[in-house]
Amino acid sequence: MKSMMTKDDVRAARVKLGQMWKPGGGPLTAQELVRALGLSEDHGTDHVYNMEKGKSAVSGTIEMLLRIYLTGGVPPDDVVIFKDTQKRPR
Repeated sequence: MKSMMTKDDVRAARVKLGQMWKPGGGPLTAQELVRALGLSEDHGTDHVYNMEKGKSAVSGTIEMLLRIYLTGGVPPDDVVIFKDTQKRPR
């Protein structure tokens, strides 16, 4: 079965999930989406960007997770979406 979710849908999902989940409501970063989807942190951001550019298909599993999240589902408690980042020294 071919994915029904388009590259524009993936971009829109990052924006909508950020509004739903993030303090301040900014779009999820690609890395935050990677964590929420359970993708490899080594290559996941490349995959997210490739889906958003139409270079990679949106798998059925990713599409299903995004649809669940967009209707109010949340990642499991042990999934860290927002990591504290160290401030760069000046």
